[in-house]
Parts: sequence; C-alpha cells; structure tokens
Amino acid sequence: MATQPLFDPTRFDPGRVVLPDIELVRGLGKATDVVIGVAESNGRTTLVGAGSELESKAGKAGGALLGLLNQGPGHAIDQVTELNLPGLRVLAVGIGADLDLQPEDLRRAAGLGVRRALRADAAGQRRIVISLDAGTDAQVQAVAEGALLAADGFRKLTHRPAPPAIESIGIVGSSRSSQQALATARVTAQAVCTARDWTNLPANLLGPNDLAEQARGYLKDTRVEIEVLDERALEKAGYGGILAVGAGSARPPRLLRLDYRPRGANRHLVLIGKGITYDSGGYNLKPAESLKTMKCDMAGAASVIVATRAIADLGLSVRVTAYAPLAESMISGSAYRPGDVLTIFDGTTVENIDSDCEGRIVLADALARANADQADMVVDIATLTGACMVALGTRVAGLMASDDAAADRLLDAAETAGEEFWQLPITEHVRSQLPSEVADLRSKADRYGGALFAGAFLQHFVADQTSWAHLDVAGPAWNRDTAHDYVPAQATGMGVRTLIALAASMAG
Repeated sequence: MATQPLFDPTRFDPGRVVLPDIELVRGLGKATDVVIGVAESNGRTTLVGAGSELESKAGKAGGALLGLLNQGPGHAIDQVTELNLPGLRVLAVGIGADLDLQPEDLRRAAGLGVRRALRADAAGQRRIVISLDAGTDAQVQAVAEGALLAADGFRKLTHRPAPPAIESIGIVGSSRSSQQALATARVTAQAVCTARDWTNLPANLLGPNDLAEQARGYLKDTRVEIEVLDERALEKAGYGGILAVGAGSARPPRLLRLDYRPRGANRHLVLIGKGITYDSGGYNLKPAESLKTMKCDMAGAASVIVATRAIADLGLSVRVTAYAPLAESMISGSAYRPGDVLTIFDGTTVENIDSDCEGRIVLADALARANADQADMVVDIATLTGACMVALGTRVAGLMASDDAAADRLLDAAETAGEEFWQLPITEHVRSQLPSEVADLRSKADRYGGALFAGAFLQHFVADQTSWAHLDVAGPAWNRDTAHDYVPAQATGMGVRTLIALAASMAG
C-alpha cells in the first residue's frame, strides 16, 4: 500500500508568487466579470470612464447605482453596495464626503472591493475593472497596491488544486496616470506577498538554513549580492548572540548579509530584520496559546530581504545593505539558560535574564556588525515585544529612534506607504536600567515599559551619531482577526512598504 507523501515545500515557493496582471484601461472591455467603483461620495460622484458603459448595459439600474455611492459624510470604508447585471457584477465602494482624501483611503477601498469580489460565493471572477475618481500617480499606485494585495490570499498547504485566481485587473483612471506608478505598485505588492508567504510557512518547512536557501533563490539573477554565514563562520567571527539563541535547536543558525550597490548612489541605508524561524521562548517557555503563531517571528527578516530586492528592482539610487540573523529558539540540553552571560559581536557582555528576549540578542549582533558599514541610516524591524502590543494594539507598530529627525523620516515614509507607526520614547530612566551586576548589560528589566527597554538595549549597539530607528511590528505583522481591506488573515507583510518608501526618499 502506497504511503501518503510528505508535503513538498518546493510546491509552495514564495519566490514564485504570481499576482494578477494589472494595467491602465479606458473602459470596461468585453471580458469584464466585475467592475468596482471607488469614488468620494460628494454629490458629483461618477464611475470614471465606466459610468456611461454601465448605463448602456443596465439603463436606469446602472444610473441608479451611481447614486448609491453618495452616502453622505462619514461613510466608512467597510461597506460595499452590489448590483448584479446580466454577465456583470458591479460593486460600489464609497469613501465618504468632505474627506481629506489620502492614497491610503483609495488603497483600502480598492482592497475591500477586490476582497468582496473574491468572496467564496463568487468564485471564478477572472477579470476585474476598478474605476476610480482619482488621477495622480500616488492615487493610482495606491489603488493598484490595494487591489493586488487583496487579490493575494493565504495559500493552504494542500495537495488539492487551488481555486481559480484573478487573471487581470484593469484600472480606469485619468490620462495623467503613469505606467511608472503601476510598475512601482507591482514590485511593491510582489515584495509584500512574498514576505507574507515566508511568514505563513510553518517552522518545520522553514528553518534558518531553509530561509537562507529560499533567499538565495529569490535573489538569483538580481542586482543584490548575498552572503550566508553558517555556524562555523559565525563562531569564527564572534557572533555570540546568534549562536547562543540557536544553540538549543538541531537546526543551526545563519546570518544573511545582502548588498545592493547601484552605480552613482551617494546614500547608504542599512536594514536589519529579526529572523527567529520559531520562538519557543526557550527555558522561559511561552504560554501554549502564544506558541501557535511563533512561526511568524521571522517576519522582520522576511521584510528586509524582500524590501532589498524591491529597491533593486525599482532601480533606486541608494545603496542598501541588509542583515537577517536567523535562528530557531528551542529547548534542549545545549540551549542557553537564564543567567548565562553572552558575548556580542563587538565584545559587549550580556546577562541573559529571560531566554524569551532572544530577538534583541540576535539583533544586537547584527547591529554591532553594521557599524562597520558607516551607513547614513540604520533601521531594524522585528516582531519584538508583547509590551508594544499592549501599548499600541494589533494594528499600530512602535517606532523608536536616535533622534526626532530619524523618527520623522520614518514616519514620513510610513505615511507615504499607508502603514501606521507611533513614536515611543527611550528615556534616560530606561537607559539607567541597562547595566548588569555580572556583565556589561542585562537583556531585560522589570515588566513595565518593556518595549522601551528593548529599544534602549538595541540602541546601545548602534554607533554614536548614527541615525537609527527601531520598528517593533509585533502587533500588525500578524493579523489575528479576519481579513479587512487589503490585509489578509495571518501574515500581513507589515513594514515592507515603509522600508521601500524610506529608500525612495533617500535615493539620489
């Protein structure tokens, strides 16, 4: 009797995420299955470029649909009005009246419309046309991103064939809309969706070396160079933090270093992402409920890998170096213990207070190594602390920085990208808690202000006068609720768009 084969992860290759084609169009076309109207409800709303076609298809019904968008002030982007015509579904997404319309409003509305078009009882929608009351490049890019990010959903690990996907998305917009806006949206969405796929993969299919090899394949034939340090190279170079965190696992740690060097670039950005492929908490074992989602603790590493490729694919004139310290935090006879003293790459000794503070330990090694790069800005991103989730909830990420100028640069990039961050302080009182009685530093203080202490700990390993920011995405990197707007359940790819926007702001 034949046995059922183990699931083959090569059938679920994140480097091969295929998104629908997306293009600017003048009208509905003959093969359209769904039209989505996204417009500000201001009493003059029309489905740009598609209104007359709808009216010819549906007469008074089509004209009446246009009025459905006029919902008045405060209409939330969480409702869709639907009209079914012969051979055509029409979805109207209103975004309120008298609003200061931002690209994120359009991104959310387009995502909601596509997600509604793809609901289970409406499978087989092959072509979608989105008609928007917008004309700037930023608005068109936002609509395209929202549509593509909503079209990408969680791919189950199953041998059953996947349901039919959307083949193409057309955007009916102003003639001022540029192809470059669509190209940027494609590259950005591809990066976000790849990060989602890696983060969704279970730990038995994605250990430290597995992610390193996935990254090699993903970056092949790009302008990004990749170097992978194995456990022997890590020991020789003195990466005591990464080695300690990975010591309890049968799968040894790795450190990825990526480098994108475009000719003529005069600014240098360093990105560092936490890559704990599974976090048991070590001897400070996590509660059973928390263990279920700890495959997502490498979301930061996924973000910097895909962002670096996206920056290269877009041809941005800024040098980018990225580090992804990869380890699996497990319990065994070789695991590091509370009370152990670890030696970080720069020689700093750290007393391990809590083995569930492993993220800051591996990031410390990478930050210390990055000082040699003498970058204009260093940014680390990590699913780091539950304390940040307590403070800011599950949809807002924390931001700490070396100074207000660095924080403002990140916040501006986040606003452009449509991602929410909130700046938190690193106070002198928090810094005063860093010293240990038996080593240079301790990895944890008391439970109050835990996110701030983690930020202060990381900043210790950043060279003086270096512009630095720390992004704690523990909450929004993993959606514990149902899908909303363009955000799926489970891994979200939070932070990728902000990193790309940051690089664009630094490009010459």
